[in-house]
Amino acid sequence: MSTEVFNKVGGMADLRISARHVRLGAAIVALSLLAVLFIQILLSKNYVTPAGTPVGGDFAAFWTAAKAMAAGDMAAIYDPAVFHDWLARIAPPQDRWGLSWQYPPTYFLLISFLALTPYGLGYALWTGGGLALFTASSWRAGVRGAPLLIMLAAPVVFQAAITGQNGFLTASLLLGATLLPDKRPLMAGACAELLTVKPQLGLLIPIAYMAGGHWRAFGAAATGSLLLAGLSITVFGFAPWTAFFGSVFHAGAAVSTGAMPLFKMPTIFAAFSLAGFPAPAALAFHALGAIAAIWSTWTIWRRSDNAALKAAMVCCGAFFISPYAYYYELVIIAVPIALLAIEDAKNRHWRPYDPLLLAGLFLTPMLLPGEPAKTGFNIAFAVAAMAFVFVLRRMREI
Repeated sequence: MSTEVFNKVGGMADLRISARHVRLGAAIVALSLLAVLFIQILLSKNYVTPAGTPVGGDFAAFWTAAKAMAAGDMAAIYDPAVFHDWLARIAPPQDRWGLSWQYPPTYFLLISFLALTPYGLGYALWTGGGLALFTASSWRAGVRGAPLLIMLAAPVVFQAAITGQNGFLTASLLLGATLLPDKRPLMAGACAELLTVKPQLGLLIPIAYMAGGHWRAFGAAATGSLLLAGLSITVFGFAPWTAFFGSVFHAGAAVSTGAMPLFKMPTIFAAFSLAGFPAPAALAFHALGAIAAIWSTWTIWRRSDNAALKAAMVCCGAFFISPYAYYYELVIIAVPIALLAIEDAKNRHWRPYDPLLLAGLFLTPMLLPGEPAKTGFNIAFAVAAMAFVFVLRRMREI
């Protein structure tokens, strides 16, 4: 039994690909990526891979910050020099760490358990637990069976795992915050509250809640965020918050001046900066993109009853409204895009070029972080842009 994946796409001849072929292709991609991961881990020494990178990548920052927290050094590590000293002393050996600590003090509440673990066990618990949460959240959202396996085989999921970042956690929280405000508003608000540990990804949530009239979820998120911040102050004091706000100022300056690795950032500002535009022009284009994301979010949440479409708009719009994001966070678009694709497959309603967009969204992250494209074309933003277009094309139907 075959599934029509491409049907006269953009004037092309009818091309049918069986579901078995799709699953086989996804399995080949997934197994190839997993083989690379396991070989790198098996050949590593002192948690440093043959390529010279640490196992778990950015996980070293979370593990080191947890150790610093246990030592009472939370406020000090917002200073990049102090944090680098901590990394040099306890993390896998590196000639140079390009990491800094910029998370709000509430994040220490989430990573505190890492202070009790050795590096390898911590990475396994952090990444394995995050992947398990992401898989369970995807299942409850409606991505099951073959679609779930295909999505988990996507390179964007592999990127979230191999970098040791928190993409699985933020993706799961965004799902809860955007799919549940009408059915379980308190749960949605709690998810939005916890997402404040990475606030730039949830900037569109208040707009979505206001547009949809989800005031219970809005109230729960606002109240919970204040309580979470209050808890961190009670446990850690005010000093980490003072240091955090100072680090935010310096991080913003680093982004605007191009000191950050812009080729890893799937944002409008980064894309135009890499293309050679001066910072003021890049910021102006980013502002236009942010306005478009805000307007699209308001419109969709005001008019549509399609939960997957509304979730997809918030997740894709996150890369248009914030100038600060990284390629490993693109995993947040995986489930909403998968849900929309499942709807299209069930309804046998493929828009022209949609299958090509889906293929691009699946395969392009294999090129990330895009080391050869440190100047010029921003591959990471191309992924975010394809997802945004995939969502916007549905606006005319609401």
